[in-house]
Amino acid sequence: MEKCTDYLNKQNMDRLPARRFNDAEIDRQADKMLDKVIENIRGKIAPHTREQTPKAWAAFLSENDVLDDLELSMTELSFEQED
Repeated sequence: MEKCTDYLNKQNMDRLPARRFNDAEIDRQADKMLDKVIENIRGKIAPHTREQTPKAWAAFLSENDVLDDLELSMTELSFEQED
């Protein structure tokens, strides 16, 4: 979230002063980005679990080291300006 907020604040500074977002809007935008990431992760994991139960998800996550890989991916994540 910290990287996301930093990215959004930098992006916000490129906007015209009258059109800049306030801190609350930056937080909402960051929350939306996090929701998209979580939805994407869920969409990629769901087909690989036979049962949609917490127990099945926990087993899949631990057997495949998903949380460790996800943590590594998030630390390496960088935001780039789209042209």
